[in-house]
Amino acid sequence: MANVSKIIGIDISKEKFDVCFSFQPCGYSSRTYTYDNEGIRSFLKDVPQDCVCIMEATGVYHLRLAYCLNKHGVFVSVVNPLSVKNFSRAVMCRTKTDKADARQLVDYARRMELTEWKPTPDNYIRIQQIYRTIELFVTNITQIENQLEAISHSPVRDKMLCSMLKRDIKLIQRRIERLEKQIEELIAKDDKYVVSRIRTIPGVGNKTSIALLTATKGMHGFDNYRQVSSYFGLCPRIYDSGKSVHGKAHICKMGMGWIRKLLYMCAISASKYNKACKNLYSRLTEKGKPIKVIMIAVANKLIKQIFAIIKNNKEYSEFYA
Repeated sequence: MANVSKIIGIDISKEKFDVCFSFQPCGYSSRTYTYDNEGIRSFLKDVPQDCVCIMEATGVYHLRLAYCLNKHGVFVSVVNPLSVKNFSRAVMCRTKTDKADARQLVDYARRMELTEWKPTPDNYIRIQQIYRTIELFVTNITQIENQLEAISHSPVRDKMLCSMLKRDIKLIQRRIERLEKQIEELIAKDDKYVVSRIRTIPGVGNKTSIALLTATKGMHGFDNYRQVSSYFGLCPRIYDSGKSVHGKAHICKMGMGWIRKLLYMCAISASKYNKACKNLYSRLTEKGKPIKVIMIAVANKLIKQIFAIIKNNKEYSEFYA
């Protein structure tokens, strides 16, 4: 964005954020703000509306400030930290401080094309939070069941302890049921029909339909299914160069692990009941491909079908490739 005269780079941490102001032709200036309501209000007073703000995606820490800037009417871009890291290496930046990182973001914005960040709808955020909680509860149940299994093989068994652990499993299962019902209520408000269309794909259930819809914001911002695969970390990474470097291809795993797990389980079912996926499974099996490679290919085929259904606003057809 070379034609932008006012750029603000923001390096965010848990308790503070360092800011680099670059208002041409004045050069650079830096300031540190506390990451609380007072600090954010003070920062917004220093931000002109005709500027571009850039920050790295930092787990959950960047979201609060990004929301405030978006609401304030400011163009804000949230970039992948790996992209900024590679950029810093390319320009041979040696300094690593919060202030230097904020300035590096300004330089990145001057040379790269930026995409404006848009907030995720509130319903989608709540659904994602619920899914993460359900995933945690499922892990807890597995841990308790493993403990019960270990006790059952012991010569000494505490009946009261076993009874308590079994009650805990039932309690957690009831909580999961309540959370799943809450997801159904949230999705019914706006996206009930989109989810019902995704569910027409053989192998894709209700849970995966909702998870994919919310994780991709309804596929907004994606031009093709390959971008979605890359977003979820299911695209292949090939390591091959010259005559001596021939690495084994593997998926990049840079996306959402919990979505990959859901898609992998769907791929197992789709390879039996989904015509296009079943044909793909057969072809790759005949070629002697490993089962994991086959399932990743089937998962990508499912993403292609889901993308087509959402974008075309149609139900599944067995003629989808």
